[in-house]
Amino acid sequence: MMSFKRLLLSLLILPATIASFAQLDVVKVHIIDGISDPVLRQTMENNATVFLSSLNSTIITGKSRMKLEDANYTKSGKECVKELWASSAMICPVSSITEICSSLGEGRGYQIRNIPVEMLAADEDQMEQELVINFSATGLIDNVMVALENHRYIDIISANISVTDLIRRQTIIEFVENFRTSYNRKDIDYIESVFSDQALIITGNVVKVKETSDNMLQTMYSEKIQYSTSSKEEYIKKLKRCFSRNSYINLKFEELEVVRHPVKDHIYGVTLKQHWNSSTYSDVGYLFLMIDFTDPEYPCIQVRTWQPDKYSDGKKIDRDEVFDLSDFNI
Repeated sequence: MMSFKRLLLSLLILPATIASFAQLDVVKVHIIDGISDPVLRQTMENNATVFLSSLNSTIITGKSRMKLEDANYTKSGKECVKELWASSAMICPVSSITEICSSLGEGRGYQIRNIPVEMLAADEDQMEQELVINFSATGLIDNVMVALENHRYIDIISANISVTDLIRRQTIIEFVENFRTSYNRKDIDYIESVFSDQALIITGNVVKVKETSDNMLQTMYSEKIQYSTSSKEEYIKKLKRCFSRNSYINLKFEELEVVRHPVKDHIYGVTLKQHWNSSTYSDVGYLFLMIDFTDPEYPCIQVRTWQPDKYSDGKKIDRDEVFDLSDFNI
């Protein structure tokens, strides 16, 4: 089957055929459960329909900017969509979406998940992704995030052992999805805000180590991972340079694991496999985040580590070498 990306490219090459594909513009959203107020449900359905349909119509008509009306978005939601679009244009390859919505908590609004899109700036094997749409309490689109894998979402939520743990796991999922999407949007302000001022940042890189040999004519090398640390300020400066030299950045998270500290129950460890794809550089590695819920309204990252998933010769890093909560004195 022809990918939607190639289809759209063909439409741009042959404008006369656009009319025959006009039905691709409209994506109807139906919410079937999770909200009892029919007026609010219809408002959310309409706003999601407008948003997703605008993705397609903007591409098909060859425009560079989406038309975003205040009637459909909160101020922050509008900025979020602008930044996400600036990083990568997107399309929604289906004409109808039927989903349930979930409450984000008293007065915090609602959320729908499992929205299929194709990120047109991403590599071919990374294009197919899903979005999460958050709505305000009045039904306006308040945030749009690139989603985690759905089965991981279910596994993490299902592992709760108390109401507080459940709420924190829901918060962690939203936190991680926001964190991931902030890199796609190149939102340096958000990233800076979620790191503790005293955050420890550790980065591992593969280096070759010269070994001694009895044979003077033979030079032997082995590989190891060398670690360096940086402060929050140093990390943010480096990230700003990265954002400025890349026209797009696309992150994908896999193998997400969430672990609560056995004693300090406000500390959680999040481990995941990160695929980084940008216009100048790509890599795959393990990301570990230590998230502190001392202030439950504003959880923050106390530790961030990154390690490559394999050595230069293709040997994969052992899973027990990946950082986790047990590696840090808390």
